Amino acid sequence: MLKSVSITIALLASLLFIDKLQADDHTGMKKEHATAHRQHDQWAAEHAKWRAEHMRALAMLAKLQAHIYEHEAELIEHDEEIRAHEDHAVHHGEEIAAHEHEGDASDHKHLEQEHKDFNTKHKALAKKHDDVKSDHQQLHSLLKALFEKANLK
Repeated sequence: MLKSVSITIALLASLLFIDKLQADDHTGMKKEHATAHRQHDQWAAEHAKWRAEHMRALAMLAKLQAHIYEHEAELIEHDEEIRAHEDHAVHHGEEIAAHEHEGDASDHKHLEQEHKDFNTKHKALAKKHDDVKSDHQQLHSLLKALFEKANLK
C-alpha cells in the first residue's frame, strides 16, 4: 500500500507540476494577447485620426477646386468683356472712317466722347486682366509647388 500511496503522490505531484507549467505558458500567452490588444486599439485610433485628416484634406481640395472653378468663371466673363470691347473698337473705327468721309463738326464731339469712354473701359479691362493674370500665376505656382512637394507624378 505504501507503494501505491507513493505512486499516487508521484502522480499528483506530476499533475500539479504540469498544471504549473501550463499556467506559466498561459501567462505568457495572455501577456502577448494583452499587448496585441493594446496595439490593435492604438492602430485603430491612428486609422481613425488619419481618416479624419484625409476627409479634411479632401475638403481643402474641394475648396481649392471651387476656387479654380471661380477663376475659370472669371476668365470666361473677362473673355466676353474683351470680345464686347473689341466689337466696340471695330464699330468706333467704322464711325471714325464714316466721319472722315462725310461727317460734320457735331459728329466729331460725339466721336471724341465715345473714344474717351472707349479708353476708360480699355484701362479698366487692362487692370482686370492684370488682376486675373496675377491670380492665375499665384494659383498655378501654389498648385505646382504643392504637387512637386508631394512628389506626385
